[in-house]
Amino acid sequence: MHMPEKANIIFCSRSHVGKVRRNNEDFLQIHQDRLIAAIADGIGGDDFGEVASQIAVDASVEYLSNANIDTLDQKPAQELGNAIKYANEAIIAIQRNEKKYRNMGSTLSCFWITGKQLHFSWVGDSRIYLIRPSANKITMLTKDHTLDRDKIDAALAPDLYRRAPSILTQKVGSILLLKPDTGSVELENDDIVLACTDGLSDHVKSELMLEYAAKFGDNLESYANLLLDRVLDCGGQDNVSFILAQVKP
Repeated sequence: MHMPEKANIIFCSRSHVGKVRRNNEDFLQIHQDRLIAAIADGIGGDDFGEVASQIAVDASVEYLSNANIDTLDQKPAQELGNAIKYANEAIIAIQRNEKKYRNMGSTLSCFWITGKQLHFSWVGDSRIYLIRPSANKITMLTKDHTLDRDKIDAALAPDLYRRAPSILTQKVGSILLLKPDTGSVELENDDIVLACTDGLSDHVKSELMLEYAAKFGDNLESYANLLLDRVLDCGGQDNVSFILAQVKP
């Protein structure tokens, strides 16, 4: 099986501790040669979230970069899901060996671009968006793995109702059954893939992501700076990290 024609992809990323937090519990990595990227948001504050996010990203990128290219090509979404399961096992192994790491966990989202296709997988609430400036359109490709407010009685459990969007139902570093979600979409020239932690998506609405892309989409560095500045202008209460990948003709 021949490897599909490589797309011309430009990557760009930012990771900032924000204005409030001491530690940056986000971690990201781009494998330019294989067109693979992963991003994670560590959970737990004092429970070593920054360790979990780095292990999650390193393990998933290691799995994907070592995967047989034919296998990756034939079952891309499945292999991305397997990369997340591999990352989960890596964290669990460390949790078992060291008591202090027992409660650490992380979100994890990863993607792979081949030809003109984007394949992706995730657990948690680190999102992946597809921005198509030519059609003035932005699509959130992932669905947050968080508690569903519609299933909570606000009168009976007001605190839980309020906190629901920030309570994860899936994460890496969990011995519970892990079911990464996966997907694939076709890409067009000038499309921008945006993978981000909630430090960005909580403060920059998708309409604004699209508006900035329409203005600066032809210059990823400027676009990235604009997104980061916007978050910091909003107070920067959380770590903020994101990866941009653009398809060029």
